[in-house]
Amino acid sequence: MSGPRKAPVAVPVRFPFRTLNACQQAVCARGQGEPVELRQPKMNAIGCACLQGAKYVFHFLVTSKEGAWDLPAYEFPRERFLEYTSSWVKDKFKALTSAGIEVMKSYPALFTYEGADKPTRVGYIRHIRATTRAVVAEYQFEDRISEFPFSKLADYKTLLHIDDSWELGRTHWALKEKDLFEALVAAGLADTFFANEGGGQPGRVEEMRFKVALSFPGEKRPYVSALVAALKKRLPKGSVFYDRDFTAQLARPNLDTLLQRIYLQNSDLVVVFLCADYEKKKWCGIEWRAIRGILNNRDDNSLMFMKFDEVDLPGVFSHDGYVDLTAFEPQEAADMIIERVRLNDQDATDVLAFLTW
Repeated sequence: MSGPRKAPVAVPVRFPFRTLNACQQAVCARGQGEPVELRQPKMNAIGCACLQGAKYVFHFLVTSKEGAWDLPAYEFPRERFLEYTSSWVKDKFKALTSAGIEVMKSYPALFTYEGADKPTRVGYIRHIRATTRAVVAEYQFEDRISEFPFSKLADYKTLLHIDDSWELGRTHWALKEKDLFEALVAAGLADTFFANEGGGQPGRVEEMRFKVALSFPGEKRPYVSALVAALKKRLPKGSVFYDRDFTAQLARPNLDTLLQRIYLQNSDLVVVFLCADYEKKKWCGIEWRAIRGILNNRDDNSLMFMKFDEVDLPGVFSHDGYVDLTAFEPQEAADMIIERVRLNDQDATDVLAFLTW
């Protein structure tokens, strides 16, 4: 007669970091395209939705100390961390694991003082340090959104899940499950640039996770632009990397390093639009270095080739599959990309479910 069934034991398993979507990556140690060990318990569906960005989240930091936000960092008592925060979000982040901190740093933040009409700023958390008694936040403000009195958000407190009776009278650090930028734009406090309906994207591009990143020469922009418009209608907000959506953020020194990070580390699927113009363009060549890294890692599910005409690129062989764009309209090409995104998401979910059983 067999004995009682033993509970499953968590066993470290190694697999490529890039095979995971944002949710699964958040439960892994930070990697640079290298294998990492999965040691975390299985996450429920709500937690995955939050970390994947299906739900919007922002930091709400309140202090009574005048001039606190003029300093580069601020310390909150540990017991005030995640007050006025929903229980399941608190459960995900209260331990302040390295993975959880990385996810928290991707959320925008609202900084204000106790009182109804105090100066308020919008920005981002850059570093988080924790001790047994305190949590320290280092931050940077968004210079495209000016300081404003909190009273200008009075009509949006309910929308932002800010307690109207007590929350503004207590020093604390909360996480709110709402779209901060949507409220700021509606209140006239931020330009529509931040609404992700046109040119701009909320958040810093180097900290965003993309379901799709597109690499193409400018000569093919009319076709790619139409394809992007179709993708945005069907994918989550902010999940497509298209250069013109990040014009301001890409106007910086060392852009080559940033682009390689976006394509190699921050994107689940890189779509390459191959053509004769591609190999002639300097920036396509820089992007191609990162794409070669994906090829070298044999991470085939993270690449998709689309071809306008014949081109000879190092690393692309005659037996590699591609979509012949001369036979498809932009909408049809977008449909194929969506299919690959869904397959990648399903594969990553299946891997995580199996490994954490």
